[in-house]
Amino acid sequence: MQTVHVLILAAVQGLTEFLPVSSSGHLVLAQRALGVQSPGPELELFLHLGTLASICVFYRRRLLSLAGSFFRGERAGWLYAAWVFVSAVPAGLFYKACGDRIDAVYDSHRTVAALMVFNGVLLLLSALADRRKADKPLGFGRALAMGAGQALAILPGVSRSGTSISAGRLFGLGPKTAAEFSFVMSIPVIAGAAVLEFLSADGEGGGLPGPAGTALAATAVAALVGWIALRTVVRLLERGAFWTFGPYCIAAGAAALLFL
Repeated sequence: MQTVHVLILAAVQGLTEFLPVSSSGHLVLAQRALGVQSPGPELELFLHLGTLASICVFYRRRLLSLAGSFFRGERAGWLYAAWVFVSAVPAGLFYKACGDRIDAVYDSHRTVAALMVFNGVLLLLSALADRRKADKPLGFGRALAMGAGQALAILPGVSRSGTSISAGRLFGLGPKTAAEFSFVMSIPVIAGAAVLEFLSADGEGGGLPGPAGTALAATAVAALVGWIALRTVVRLLERGAFWTFGPYCIAAGAAALLFL
């Protein structure tokens, strides 16, 4: 794979990991449009590390505050950690039950495109929450609901941030709370995906698709673009414009069904 293709995929990963448009779906369609094969677990590992770094930098103050509260034994810190754990359970169960069948979905760009349309419909439904102006506190039930939305995003074409934030908003969370918890609870999921990619890459002997510098540059691109995307999502949520990604997903999925 050429360096320019690697960097394009890194930018796509960083942009779509946090925008509610599905990073996995866009990577599958971008690979088909560029005429390249899957970058493989080695590069995907670096891209996930890049997007993980962007979350940690963007929410660094909140994460440091939560860590301090947790290690001081404060109830708020332990509760938040428990909510994050609860939110990861649906994704773990879903992957364990359907992991082999999910892998097959990545080979069908038409299925991915159809799931992008489905993702767009979910985003349009989130506009209902914007009308209610609700701002209820986070708890185990809402954490579990957001975790269920996150589990759906194991399917390529369904956005993790889109489904989890939409679930949080529909269950009464305010935009800031829903966005923060969605991205904080993604940290163990993204880290877990990186570990799985490391284990699948180990011993394959394929190595990185290019020099080590290319992989590091791709990580930096994914991190920088991811930080910009994070900032954009939070601002749009605060303005009640999160749903506007819905028509794009529907149009992009429909176009992929027709032309790819």
